[in-house]
Amino acid sequence: MSAAIRAIHTSEGSHFVHQNVLHVRRMVAYLVGGITALLLARLVLRLVAARPDNPIFAGVFAITTPPRALAALDAGQPYFGAVLEFSTLALIVLLVFAALVLRRLGPSR
Repeated sequence: MSAAIRAIHTSEGSHFVHQNVLHVRRMVAYLVGGITALLLARLVLRLVAARPDNPIFAGVFAITTPPRALAALDAGQPYFGAVLEFSTLALIVLLVFAALVLRRLGPSR
């Protein structure tokens, strides 16, 4: 057996997965985890009313701005002060759900 192919044993039998597929799955998991962590940081910073004029907080807020399609969820929220951004919370839930669906689509370990 080639070194680039790894056997994955499950209760249903053995699956042979190319090493590159495993690397892509790992990179996608790290990417989704990183984006989720940034969105969670935004959610916490907005909950504790972090000052948006701070350069680090402004950078986090600029990078993690939710899409405009979810802006309707935040219609009643104040612009300044402690805010629970439902759009960011919904985006976190969607990302975790999408990651779980992608995990189920691939061969199991």
